[in-house]
Amino acid sequence: MKNKEHTRQVRDTVVEKFKAGFGYKKISQALNIPRSTVQAIILKWKEYQTTANLERPGRPSKLSAQTRRRLIRDAAKRPMITLDELQRSTAEVGKSVHRTTISRVLHKSGLYGRVARRKPFLKDIHKKCCLKFATSHLGDTPNVVEGALVR
Repeated sequence: MKNKEHTRQVRDTVVEKFKAGFGYKKISQALNIPRSTVQAIILKWKEYQTTANLERPGRPSKLSAQTRRRLIRDAAKRPMITLDELQRSTAEVGKSVHRTTISRVLHKSGLYGRVARRKPFLKDIHKKCCLKFATSHLGDTPNVVEGALVR
């Protein structure tokens, strides 16, 4: 499996040196890249007569980059939007995709469906009671008796 692709310039240099009569080992030492990489570049050049990156295998993406950006923008703008609404909006553009595809795109960009935590509504009287309790117990220190917390 490839970890890194070399630049087009490096690959062209490898081919030029090979045409000039250099061997794999000499090219490898001159450019400081592995011999197996030099060999792979030259074999690819012999077969395809090019040093450009070829298309990789795999199914083409159903969503274009533009549609993907639009989905992310819509979801970020309206956090409560449902997947069905997003599915309808993409269908209007001309791409009908499944809800899981939309969900996958949003997850890859870091957007997940979360339910907001319930936050209690504190009235002024609640705040006063909390403050009164806190001030009345200000000097208290917790005492531990047989594993129980006692004041």
